[in-house]
Amino acid sequence: MICRKPPVSVAAIAVGLMLGGCAPTPRLAVVPDLISQDWSEPSPAETVERPPSVADLLRSPEIARLTELALTANPNLLAAQARIDQALGTLRIARGAALPLVSISNGASLTRVDRVNSATGALGSTFDFATSFAAIDASYAVDLGGGISAGKRAAKERARAAQFDQQELAFQLASDIARTYVQRSTLEARLALIDRNIAATTRLQRVLELRQREGFATRVDVGLQVIRVRELAAERSRIDEALGQTRTALALLVGEESPRFVPVSIDIDSFSRTAPPVPKPSEIVIFRPDVLAAEARIRAAGGDVKQARAAFLPRLDLSINRSSQTVLSGGPLAGLTIGASLFAPIFNRSRLKGDLEIAAAAQREAVQNYRQALLGALADIEDSMSAVHHASNRGSILADIDRESRRTASLAQQQYLEGDADLRDVLDAQDLLIRAQDARALNVQEQLEATIALYRATRRAADVTPGRRVASRSPRNGE
Repeated sequence: MICRKPPVSVAAIAVGLMLGGCAPTPRLAVVPDLISQDWSEPSPAETVERPPSVADLLRSPEIARLTELALTANPNLLAAQARIDQALGTLRIARGAALPLVSISNGASLTRVDRVNSATGALGSTFDFATSFAAIDASYAVDLGGGISAGKRAAKERARAAQFDQQELAFQLASDIARTYVQRSTLEARLALIDRNIAATTRLQRVLELRQREGFATRVDVGLQVIRVRELAAERSRIDEALGQTRTALALLVGEESPRFVPVSIDIDSFSRTAPPVPKPSEIVIFRPDVLAAEARIRAAGGDVKQARAAFLPRLDLSINRSSQTVLSGGPLAGLTIGASLFAPIFNRSRLKGDLEIAAAAQREAVQNYRQALLGALADIEDSMSAVHHASNRGSILADIDRESRRTASLAQQQYLEGDADLRDVLDAQDLLIRAQDARALNVQEQLEATIALYRATRRAADVTPGRRVASRSPRNGE
């Protein structure tokens, strides 16, 4: 026997659609277009091919090794992967909302019945399964307003944003490792330099002590040189402390326990200082993962808006039920029921309006976050290009100062020993040489850090190709 419920009233559908048509229009933000066509100054490396990683840019196998280790052991990066998995789980839930819901149930009731055998008069027992049953129920929600589809799109875009976030974190991690290793190499170079200066000032102190015994120098002259030697020793202690801090910082970035982590020493002059090429401003919207993540969140917020508006429309649920009760001694009795239900929001419209306002506000926030990411990307590249240019110019100036300081210090000491110069000239020339050498070592660090910063500012998302065309970023009605 097949039983059918009365068909849904056409009037009921019409009323529901009329009520749903009263859904308010939310106030949404329009994504701004990028106006800048070129940078304020020329790219430092327009014809150089972009290396695949910052380690390749610096030509450092050790940085490449540590970066590869960090990608598998850094806690923050592993947590980002967990956030991707959470977003993918949410996407599966959203996709499941569009599928029919099917449930199967069954049961059996066993009853013992005592009967007397009419032939023999003996008492016996039998079992009755008369209440056994099985049933299957299926229901399907018709996506009249597109709310389910919008929820799927929103979940998909959030999963995509989480993937871009992980790529952004990976770029930051690789850049931090490279920058920390450059700082460590600079500190090692400065330690070697200060050790040479301590040795040189100590030799001059011994000369002054000898000249004091001979009556050609005073105790004040010797005391001033002793102070210089001790100041250099104190500065060496500070540099050595900073060097130890770079070791623990690298261990934290790599994901290793700092007591067991021993980094390999790298000569600061072994790093390449070639700057990476810089794309046009209009291309950063298809390259940088932070901008792409912000763009994906706008689309996700637009899906939330459409889902909130769809809640004002009536909901149509279709259902099918088939059940049977089987008596062991008889034939099966099956029944089939088909039904349809229409639900229209009437008294909860205030809550639905609140949900829509929240979703629209989230969309406007996402647009401003995108604009902030875009402005930040432009500023990052502009600052990095300027840093590369000026650090290189300062390097040329400091190289000239270093050469002149070496020559002046050598001549001053020679003239002092010959009696043609004052001790003050020797000490001043010595101080200038120490400062010039230290400034040049720090400038090498500046140039390398500027190169790393420019590479990071022009980073490219892993799943984006240069020929990718970005869809229109002017959403209408939350789409």
